[in-house]
Amino acid sequence: MKLKDKVAVITGGGRGIGKAVAIGYAREGAKVAICARTSAEIEQTLGAMRALKADCEGWVCDVSLEEPVQELVAEVKNKFGRIDILVNNAGVMTRPVPITELEVIKWDYTIAVNLRGPFLVTQAVLAIMMKQKSGSIINVSSAIGRSAYANFIAYATSKWGLEGFTQTLAAETRSHGIRVNSVDPGYVATKLTGYGGSKPESVTEVFVYLASDEAEGVTGKMLSSSGWKSQVR
Repeated sequence: MKLKDKVAVITGGGRGIGKAVAIGYAREGAKVAICARTSAEIEQTLGAMRALKADCEGWVCDVSLEEPVQELVAEVKNKFGRIDILVNNAGVMTRPVPITELEVIKWDYTIAVNLRGPFLVTQAVLAIMMKQKSGSIINVSSAIGRSAYANFIAYATSKWGLEGFTQTLAAETRSHGIRVNSVDPGYVATKLTGYGGSKPESVTEVFVYLASDEAEGVTGKMLSSSGWKSQVR
């Protein structure tokens, strides 16, 4: 029970990696709060966690909108009393096209969810973590945020931005006892990949590690789900 009684907030927890991490955290004894945009998916994740006797709750929330995010964090704090872990997982990706063909509305949408979302949720949660003088923030990144991939300009920009966000935030919050890291989960079978790749459950180990006390002092790292053990030695 590596996360016993820790309170975790996971965005995009209705399916894919977010759902797998939520269940993995519940299995390790965490109290889990999830949000997603679809109530039916939230209920499926909650059902799986409740089967493990986990203390959990879910909310419908669009992370790109300031007021709903603030309401979400306030409700989590009201229910659980604290927030120890934040996983910024919610993300979108439009179909790959050259920049000359990318619609502005799709650019704006991608940046809003993938970059503005983590900023809004993190900003709201940090007020709680700073008072606690502890916390772990985990941003779900991508190989596309670390190397150049043609025709993914919006998604790549959002993830490159998220890496910069992670590094800067790690430097800014280190003195408050807060750890900030990013994870490249690799090619995972989710809606974003057309359900090709490995099962989401196969990448949860690194998320459990970063959320646990085992990762004390680990901050500002860019970890991959496959090679993370060698990266933190």
